[in-house]
Amino acid sequence: MLYEMRRYEAFGHNKAALYDRFANHTTQLFERHGFNQIAYFDTVIGDGPELTYLLAWDSLDERQRCWETFNADPEWAAVRRATTAEHGLLVAKTHSSVLKPLPFSPMQ
Repeated sequence: MLYEMRRYEAFGHNKAALYDRFANHTTQLFERHGFNQIAYFDTVIGDGPELTYLLAWDSLDERQRCWETFNADPEWAAVRRATTAEHGLLVAKTHSSVLKPLPFSPMQ
């Protein structure tokens, strides 16, 4: 199993709009496109405002396939266009890491 950790540096004035877009659109689209969603986090201590989330993948090929179909989805394009038109850009910077658990990790 591979895990993808994604961190989105949000523009502070648009944090609520970003969280709303995830809660009401993105998570459902992820589900439709086969994403295995593990958890979503708000940064309490540390650099912020940030949205951090974890996805699980069986392989890098699966990850590539799911991201490609998600990014090509016309509904995602419409949601992104609408929220950007209403609020401006929601994300200042995106960080993504694909992680493989070590043999001694409790999470495999």
